[in-house]
Amino acid sequence: MAFVKECFTDDQLLKEIGLTLSPHPQARRWAFAMWRQSGDFWAITLQKVPIGLVTSFVVAPGVREVGYFILAPWQKQGLMTKTLQKLISCLRDRGQTNELVATTRMDNLASQHVLIKNGFRKGHQNKTIINWSLKIS
Repeated sequence: MAFVKECFTDDQLLKEIGLTLSPHPQARRWAFAMWRQSGDFWAITLQKVPIGLVTSFVVAPGVREVGYFILAPWQKQGLMTKTLQKLISCLRDRGQTNELVATTRMDNLASQHVLIKNGFRKGHQNKTIINWSLKIS
């Protein structure tokens, strides 16, 4: 959990993963607490070193939102595609989730590619974001 907490406190890491949080420490602590209460987190490790994070949150009955990032040195190697594939399989096996959703920035082609390779379909989009979904049951 220390790596997850670091993701909420390290400004350089936040910038690298594209996560925008309030600059106020109390607001960040609140966000971290809310994410811990409502979601599942898994650190992605390589030789016991955290290199990324994948998470899912209940957003509606039977619907979970997925989110993920991988640090720059390990991008473009298929690691996130495989990690998300495993998460999808795990959630499907649990039998409590019918649909997964995700949101990407319009300019985040790598993340879009991960979702496409895992069977997600584009939904509503605007000038800055794309919504994605995947039926898993």
